[in-house]
Amino acid sequence: MSGVSKRNILITSSNFPKGSASANYLDLFCRGVFLSGRQIEVYLLKGFFLGGRKTNDTKRNITSYGAKYTYLNIVNRPSNKLLKLSGDIYAFVGLTLLLFSLLGQRRKVTIFAYNNELYHSILLNCFCKMAGIKVVTFVPEYYDISEFSGSITKKLRWYGFLVNFHYLNRLSSRLIVFSNFIKEKYIEKNYPENRILVQPNLTDFDFWMLPETETAYTVGYSGTLYKKDGIEDLLMAVSILRNRNLRIKTLILGDVVNEESVLPSLKSYCENLGIEKDVTFTGLVPLADVKVWLHKCMILAITRPNIVQTVAGFPTKIGEYFACGKTVLSTKIGDVGSYFKDRRDVVFAEAGNPVSIADNLQWILNNFEESRGIANNGLLRADELLNYKKTVPSMMQFVESPDSSTKLSN
Repeated sequence: MSGVSKRNILITSSNFPKGSASANYLDLFCRGVFLSGRQIEVYLLKGFFLGGRKTNDTKRNITSYGAKYTYLNIVNRPSNKLLKLSGDIYAFVGLTLLLFSLLGQRRKVTIFAYNNELYHSILLNCFCKMAGIKVVTFVPEYYDISEFSGSITKKLRWYGFLVNFHYLNRLSSRLIVFSNFIKEKYIEKNYPENRILVQPNLTDFDFWMLPETETAYTVGYSGTLYKKDGIEDLLMAVSILRNRNLRIKTLILGDVVNEESVLPSLKSYCENLGIEKDVTFTGLVPLADVKVWLHKCMILAITRPNIVQTVAGFPTKIGEYFACGKTVLSTKIGDVGSYFKDRRDVVFAEAGNPVSIADNLQWILNNFEESRGIANNGLLRADELLNYKKTVPSMMQFVESPDSSTKLSN
């Protein structure tokens, strides 16, 4: 095929191959690239950063499946502002030199870009546009301005996001977006529809499977614990069920990252609701342990509210929930409602409505056999949609297809 590149390069400001949800996504994407018979190399514009933890990586590394990844910045992101600035300048120079080194093979190179700062994006997109190097940009989210309220630094990040989203991303040869909401945003800006692929996240189904485990919790939740994730709505639903004389043993896995823990405030919230004895908080735990904990739950819940960020994105955890083979209760937001059918693949509740969440949890408990069938159907549907082994080869075919024959997949 004439569009096939001999060299694929991923450039990102995210962690890789572990250390965040975006790092896990990129790791699965790269695994899928190798499984499809292709190769990809990764360049990291930021040092590893995860709540004060450090990586043992060196400047140049290689994953277990053969992907080479190189830090253009200081390997572990320093807390000292001067060192941060020095590292960022060093990375900017390194990115510039990398791009110039590609000029001789520009027709055979595809650069994948994910979550880059404004100044990186200006350099990358403008250079590649002028040099004729293909750039494919991942667009996982769309933010509301409320996410950047507060300091001047946060406001500057908001404006940087807007410039990236509305202008620089449109210089890309292709866009891989996580939702139809984002796709429509670009179509409104006259970006060609046949150069946009909607692919809602990736999941490693083999990793999340375990032999049948004894149930210890009625409902489980895993992920960050911001208000935008609807954790308070879930806890309120547990309280409502308790008032109906139905005690729900609840497991909450996770915490916020790179910020002050929200567990004390959530525990206080549970005390005010009178459910502190029914809720177990684990805090941040390794991914392998998350899998074990989730398999101890009968129901897995994702209760995000209906806001711009949740409608525009696609929840990472929902694929992992389905992969565990459990009945999934989800609020019906964004594309989730398009991909999965209520009480066939998933049990939907109304977003922002704890009573609806409580009612549907109770329905699952009262319809055990039907719920097991829903769990199995959900697993099969999610495997078709999110399994990286199946989806990444199709993503690469989309990237490599000439514009005239590119087809949009959903």
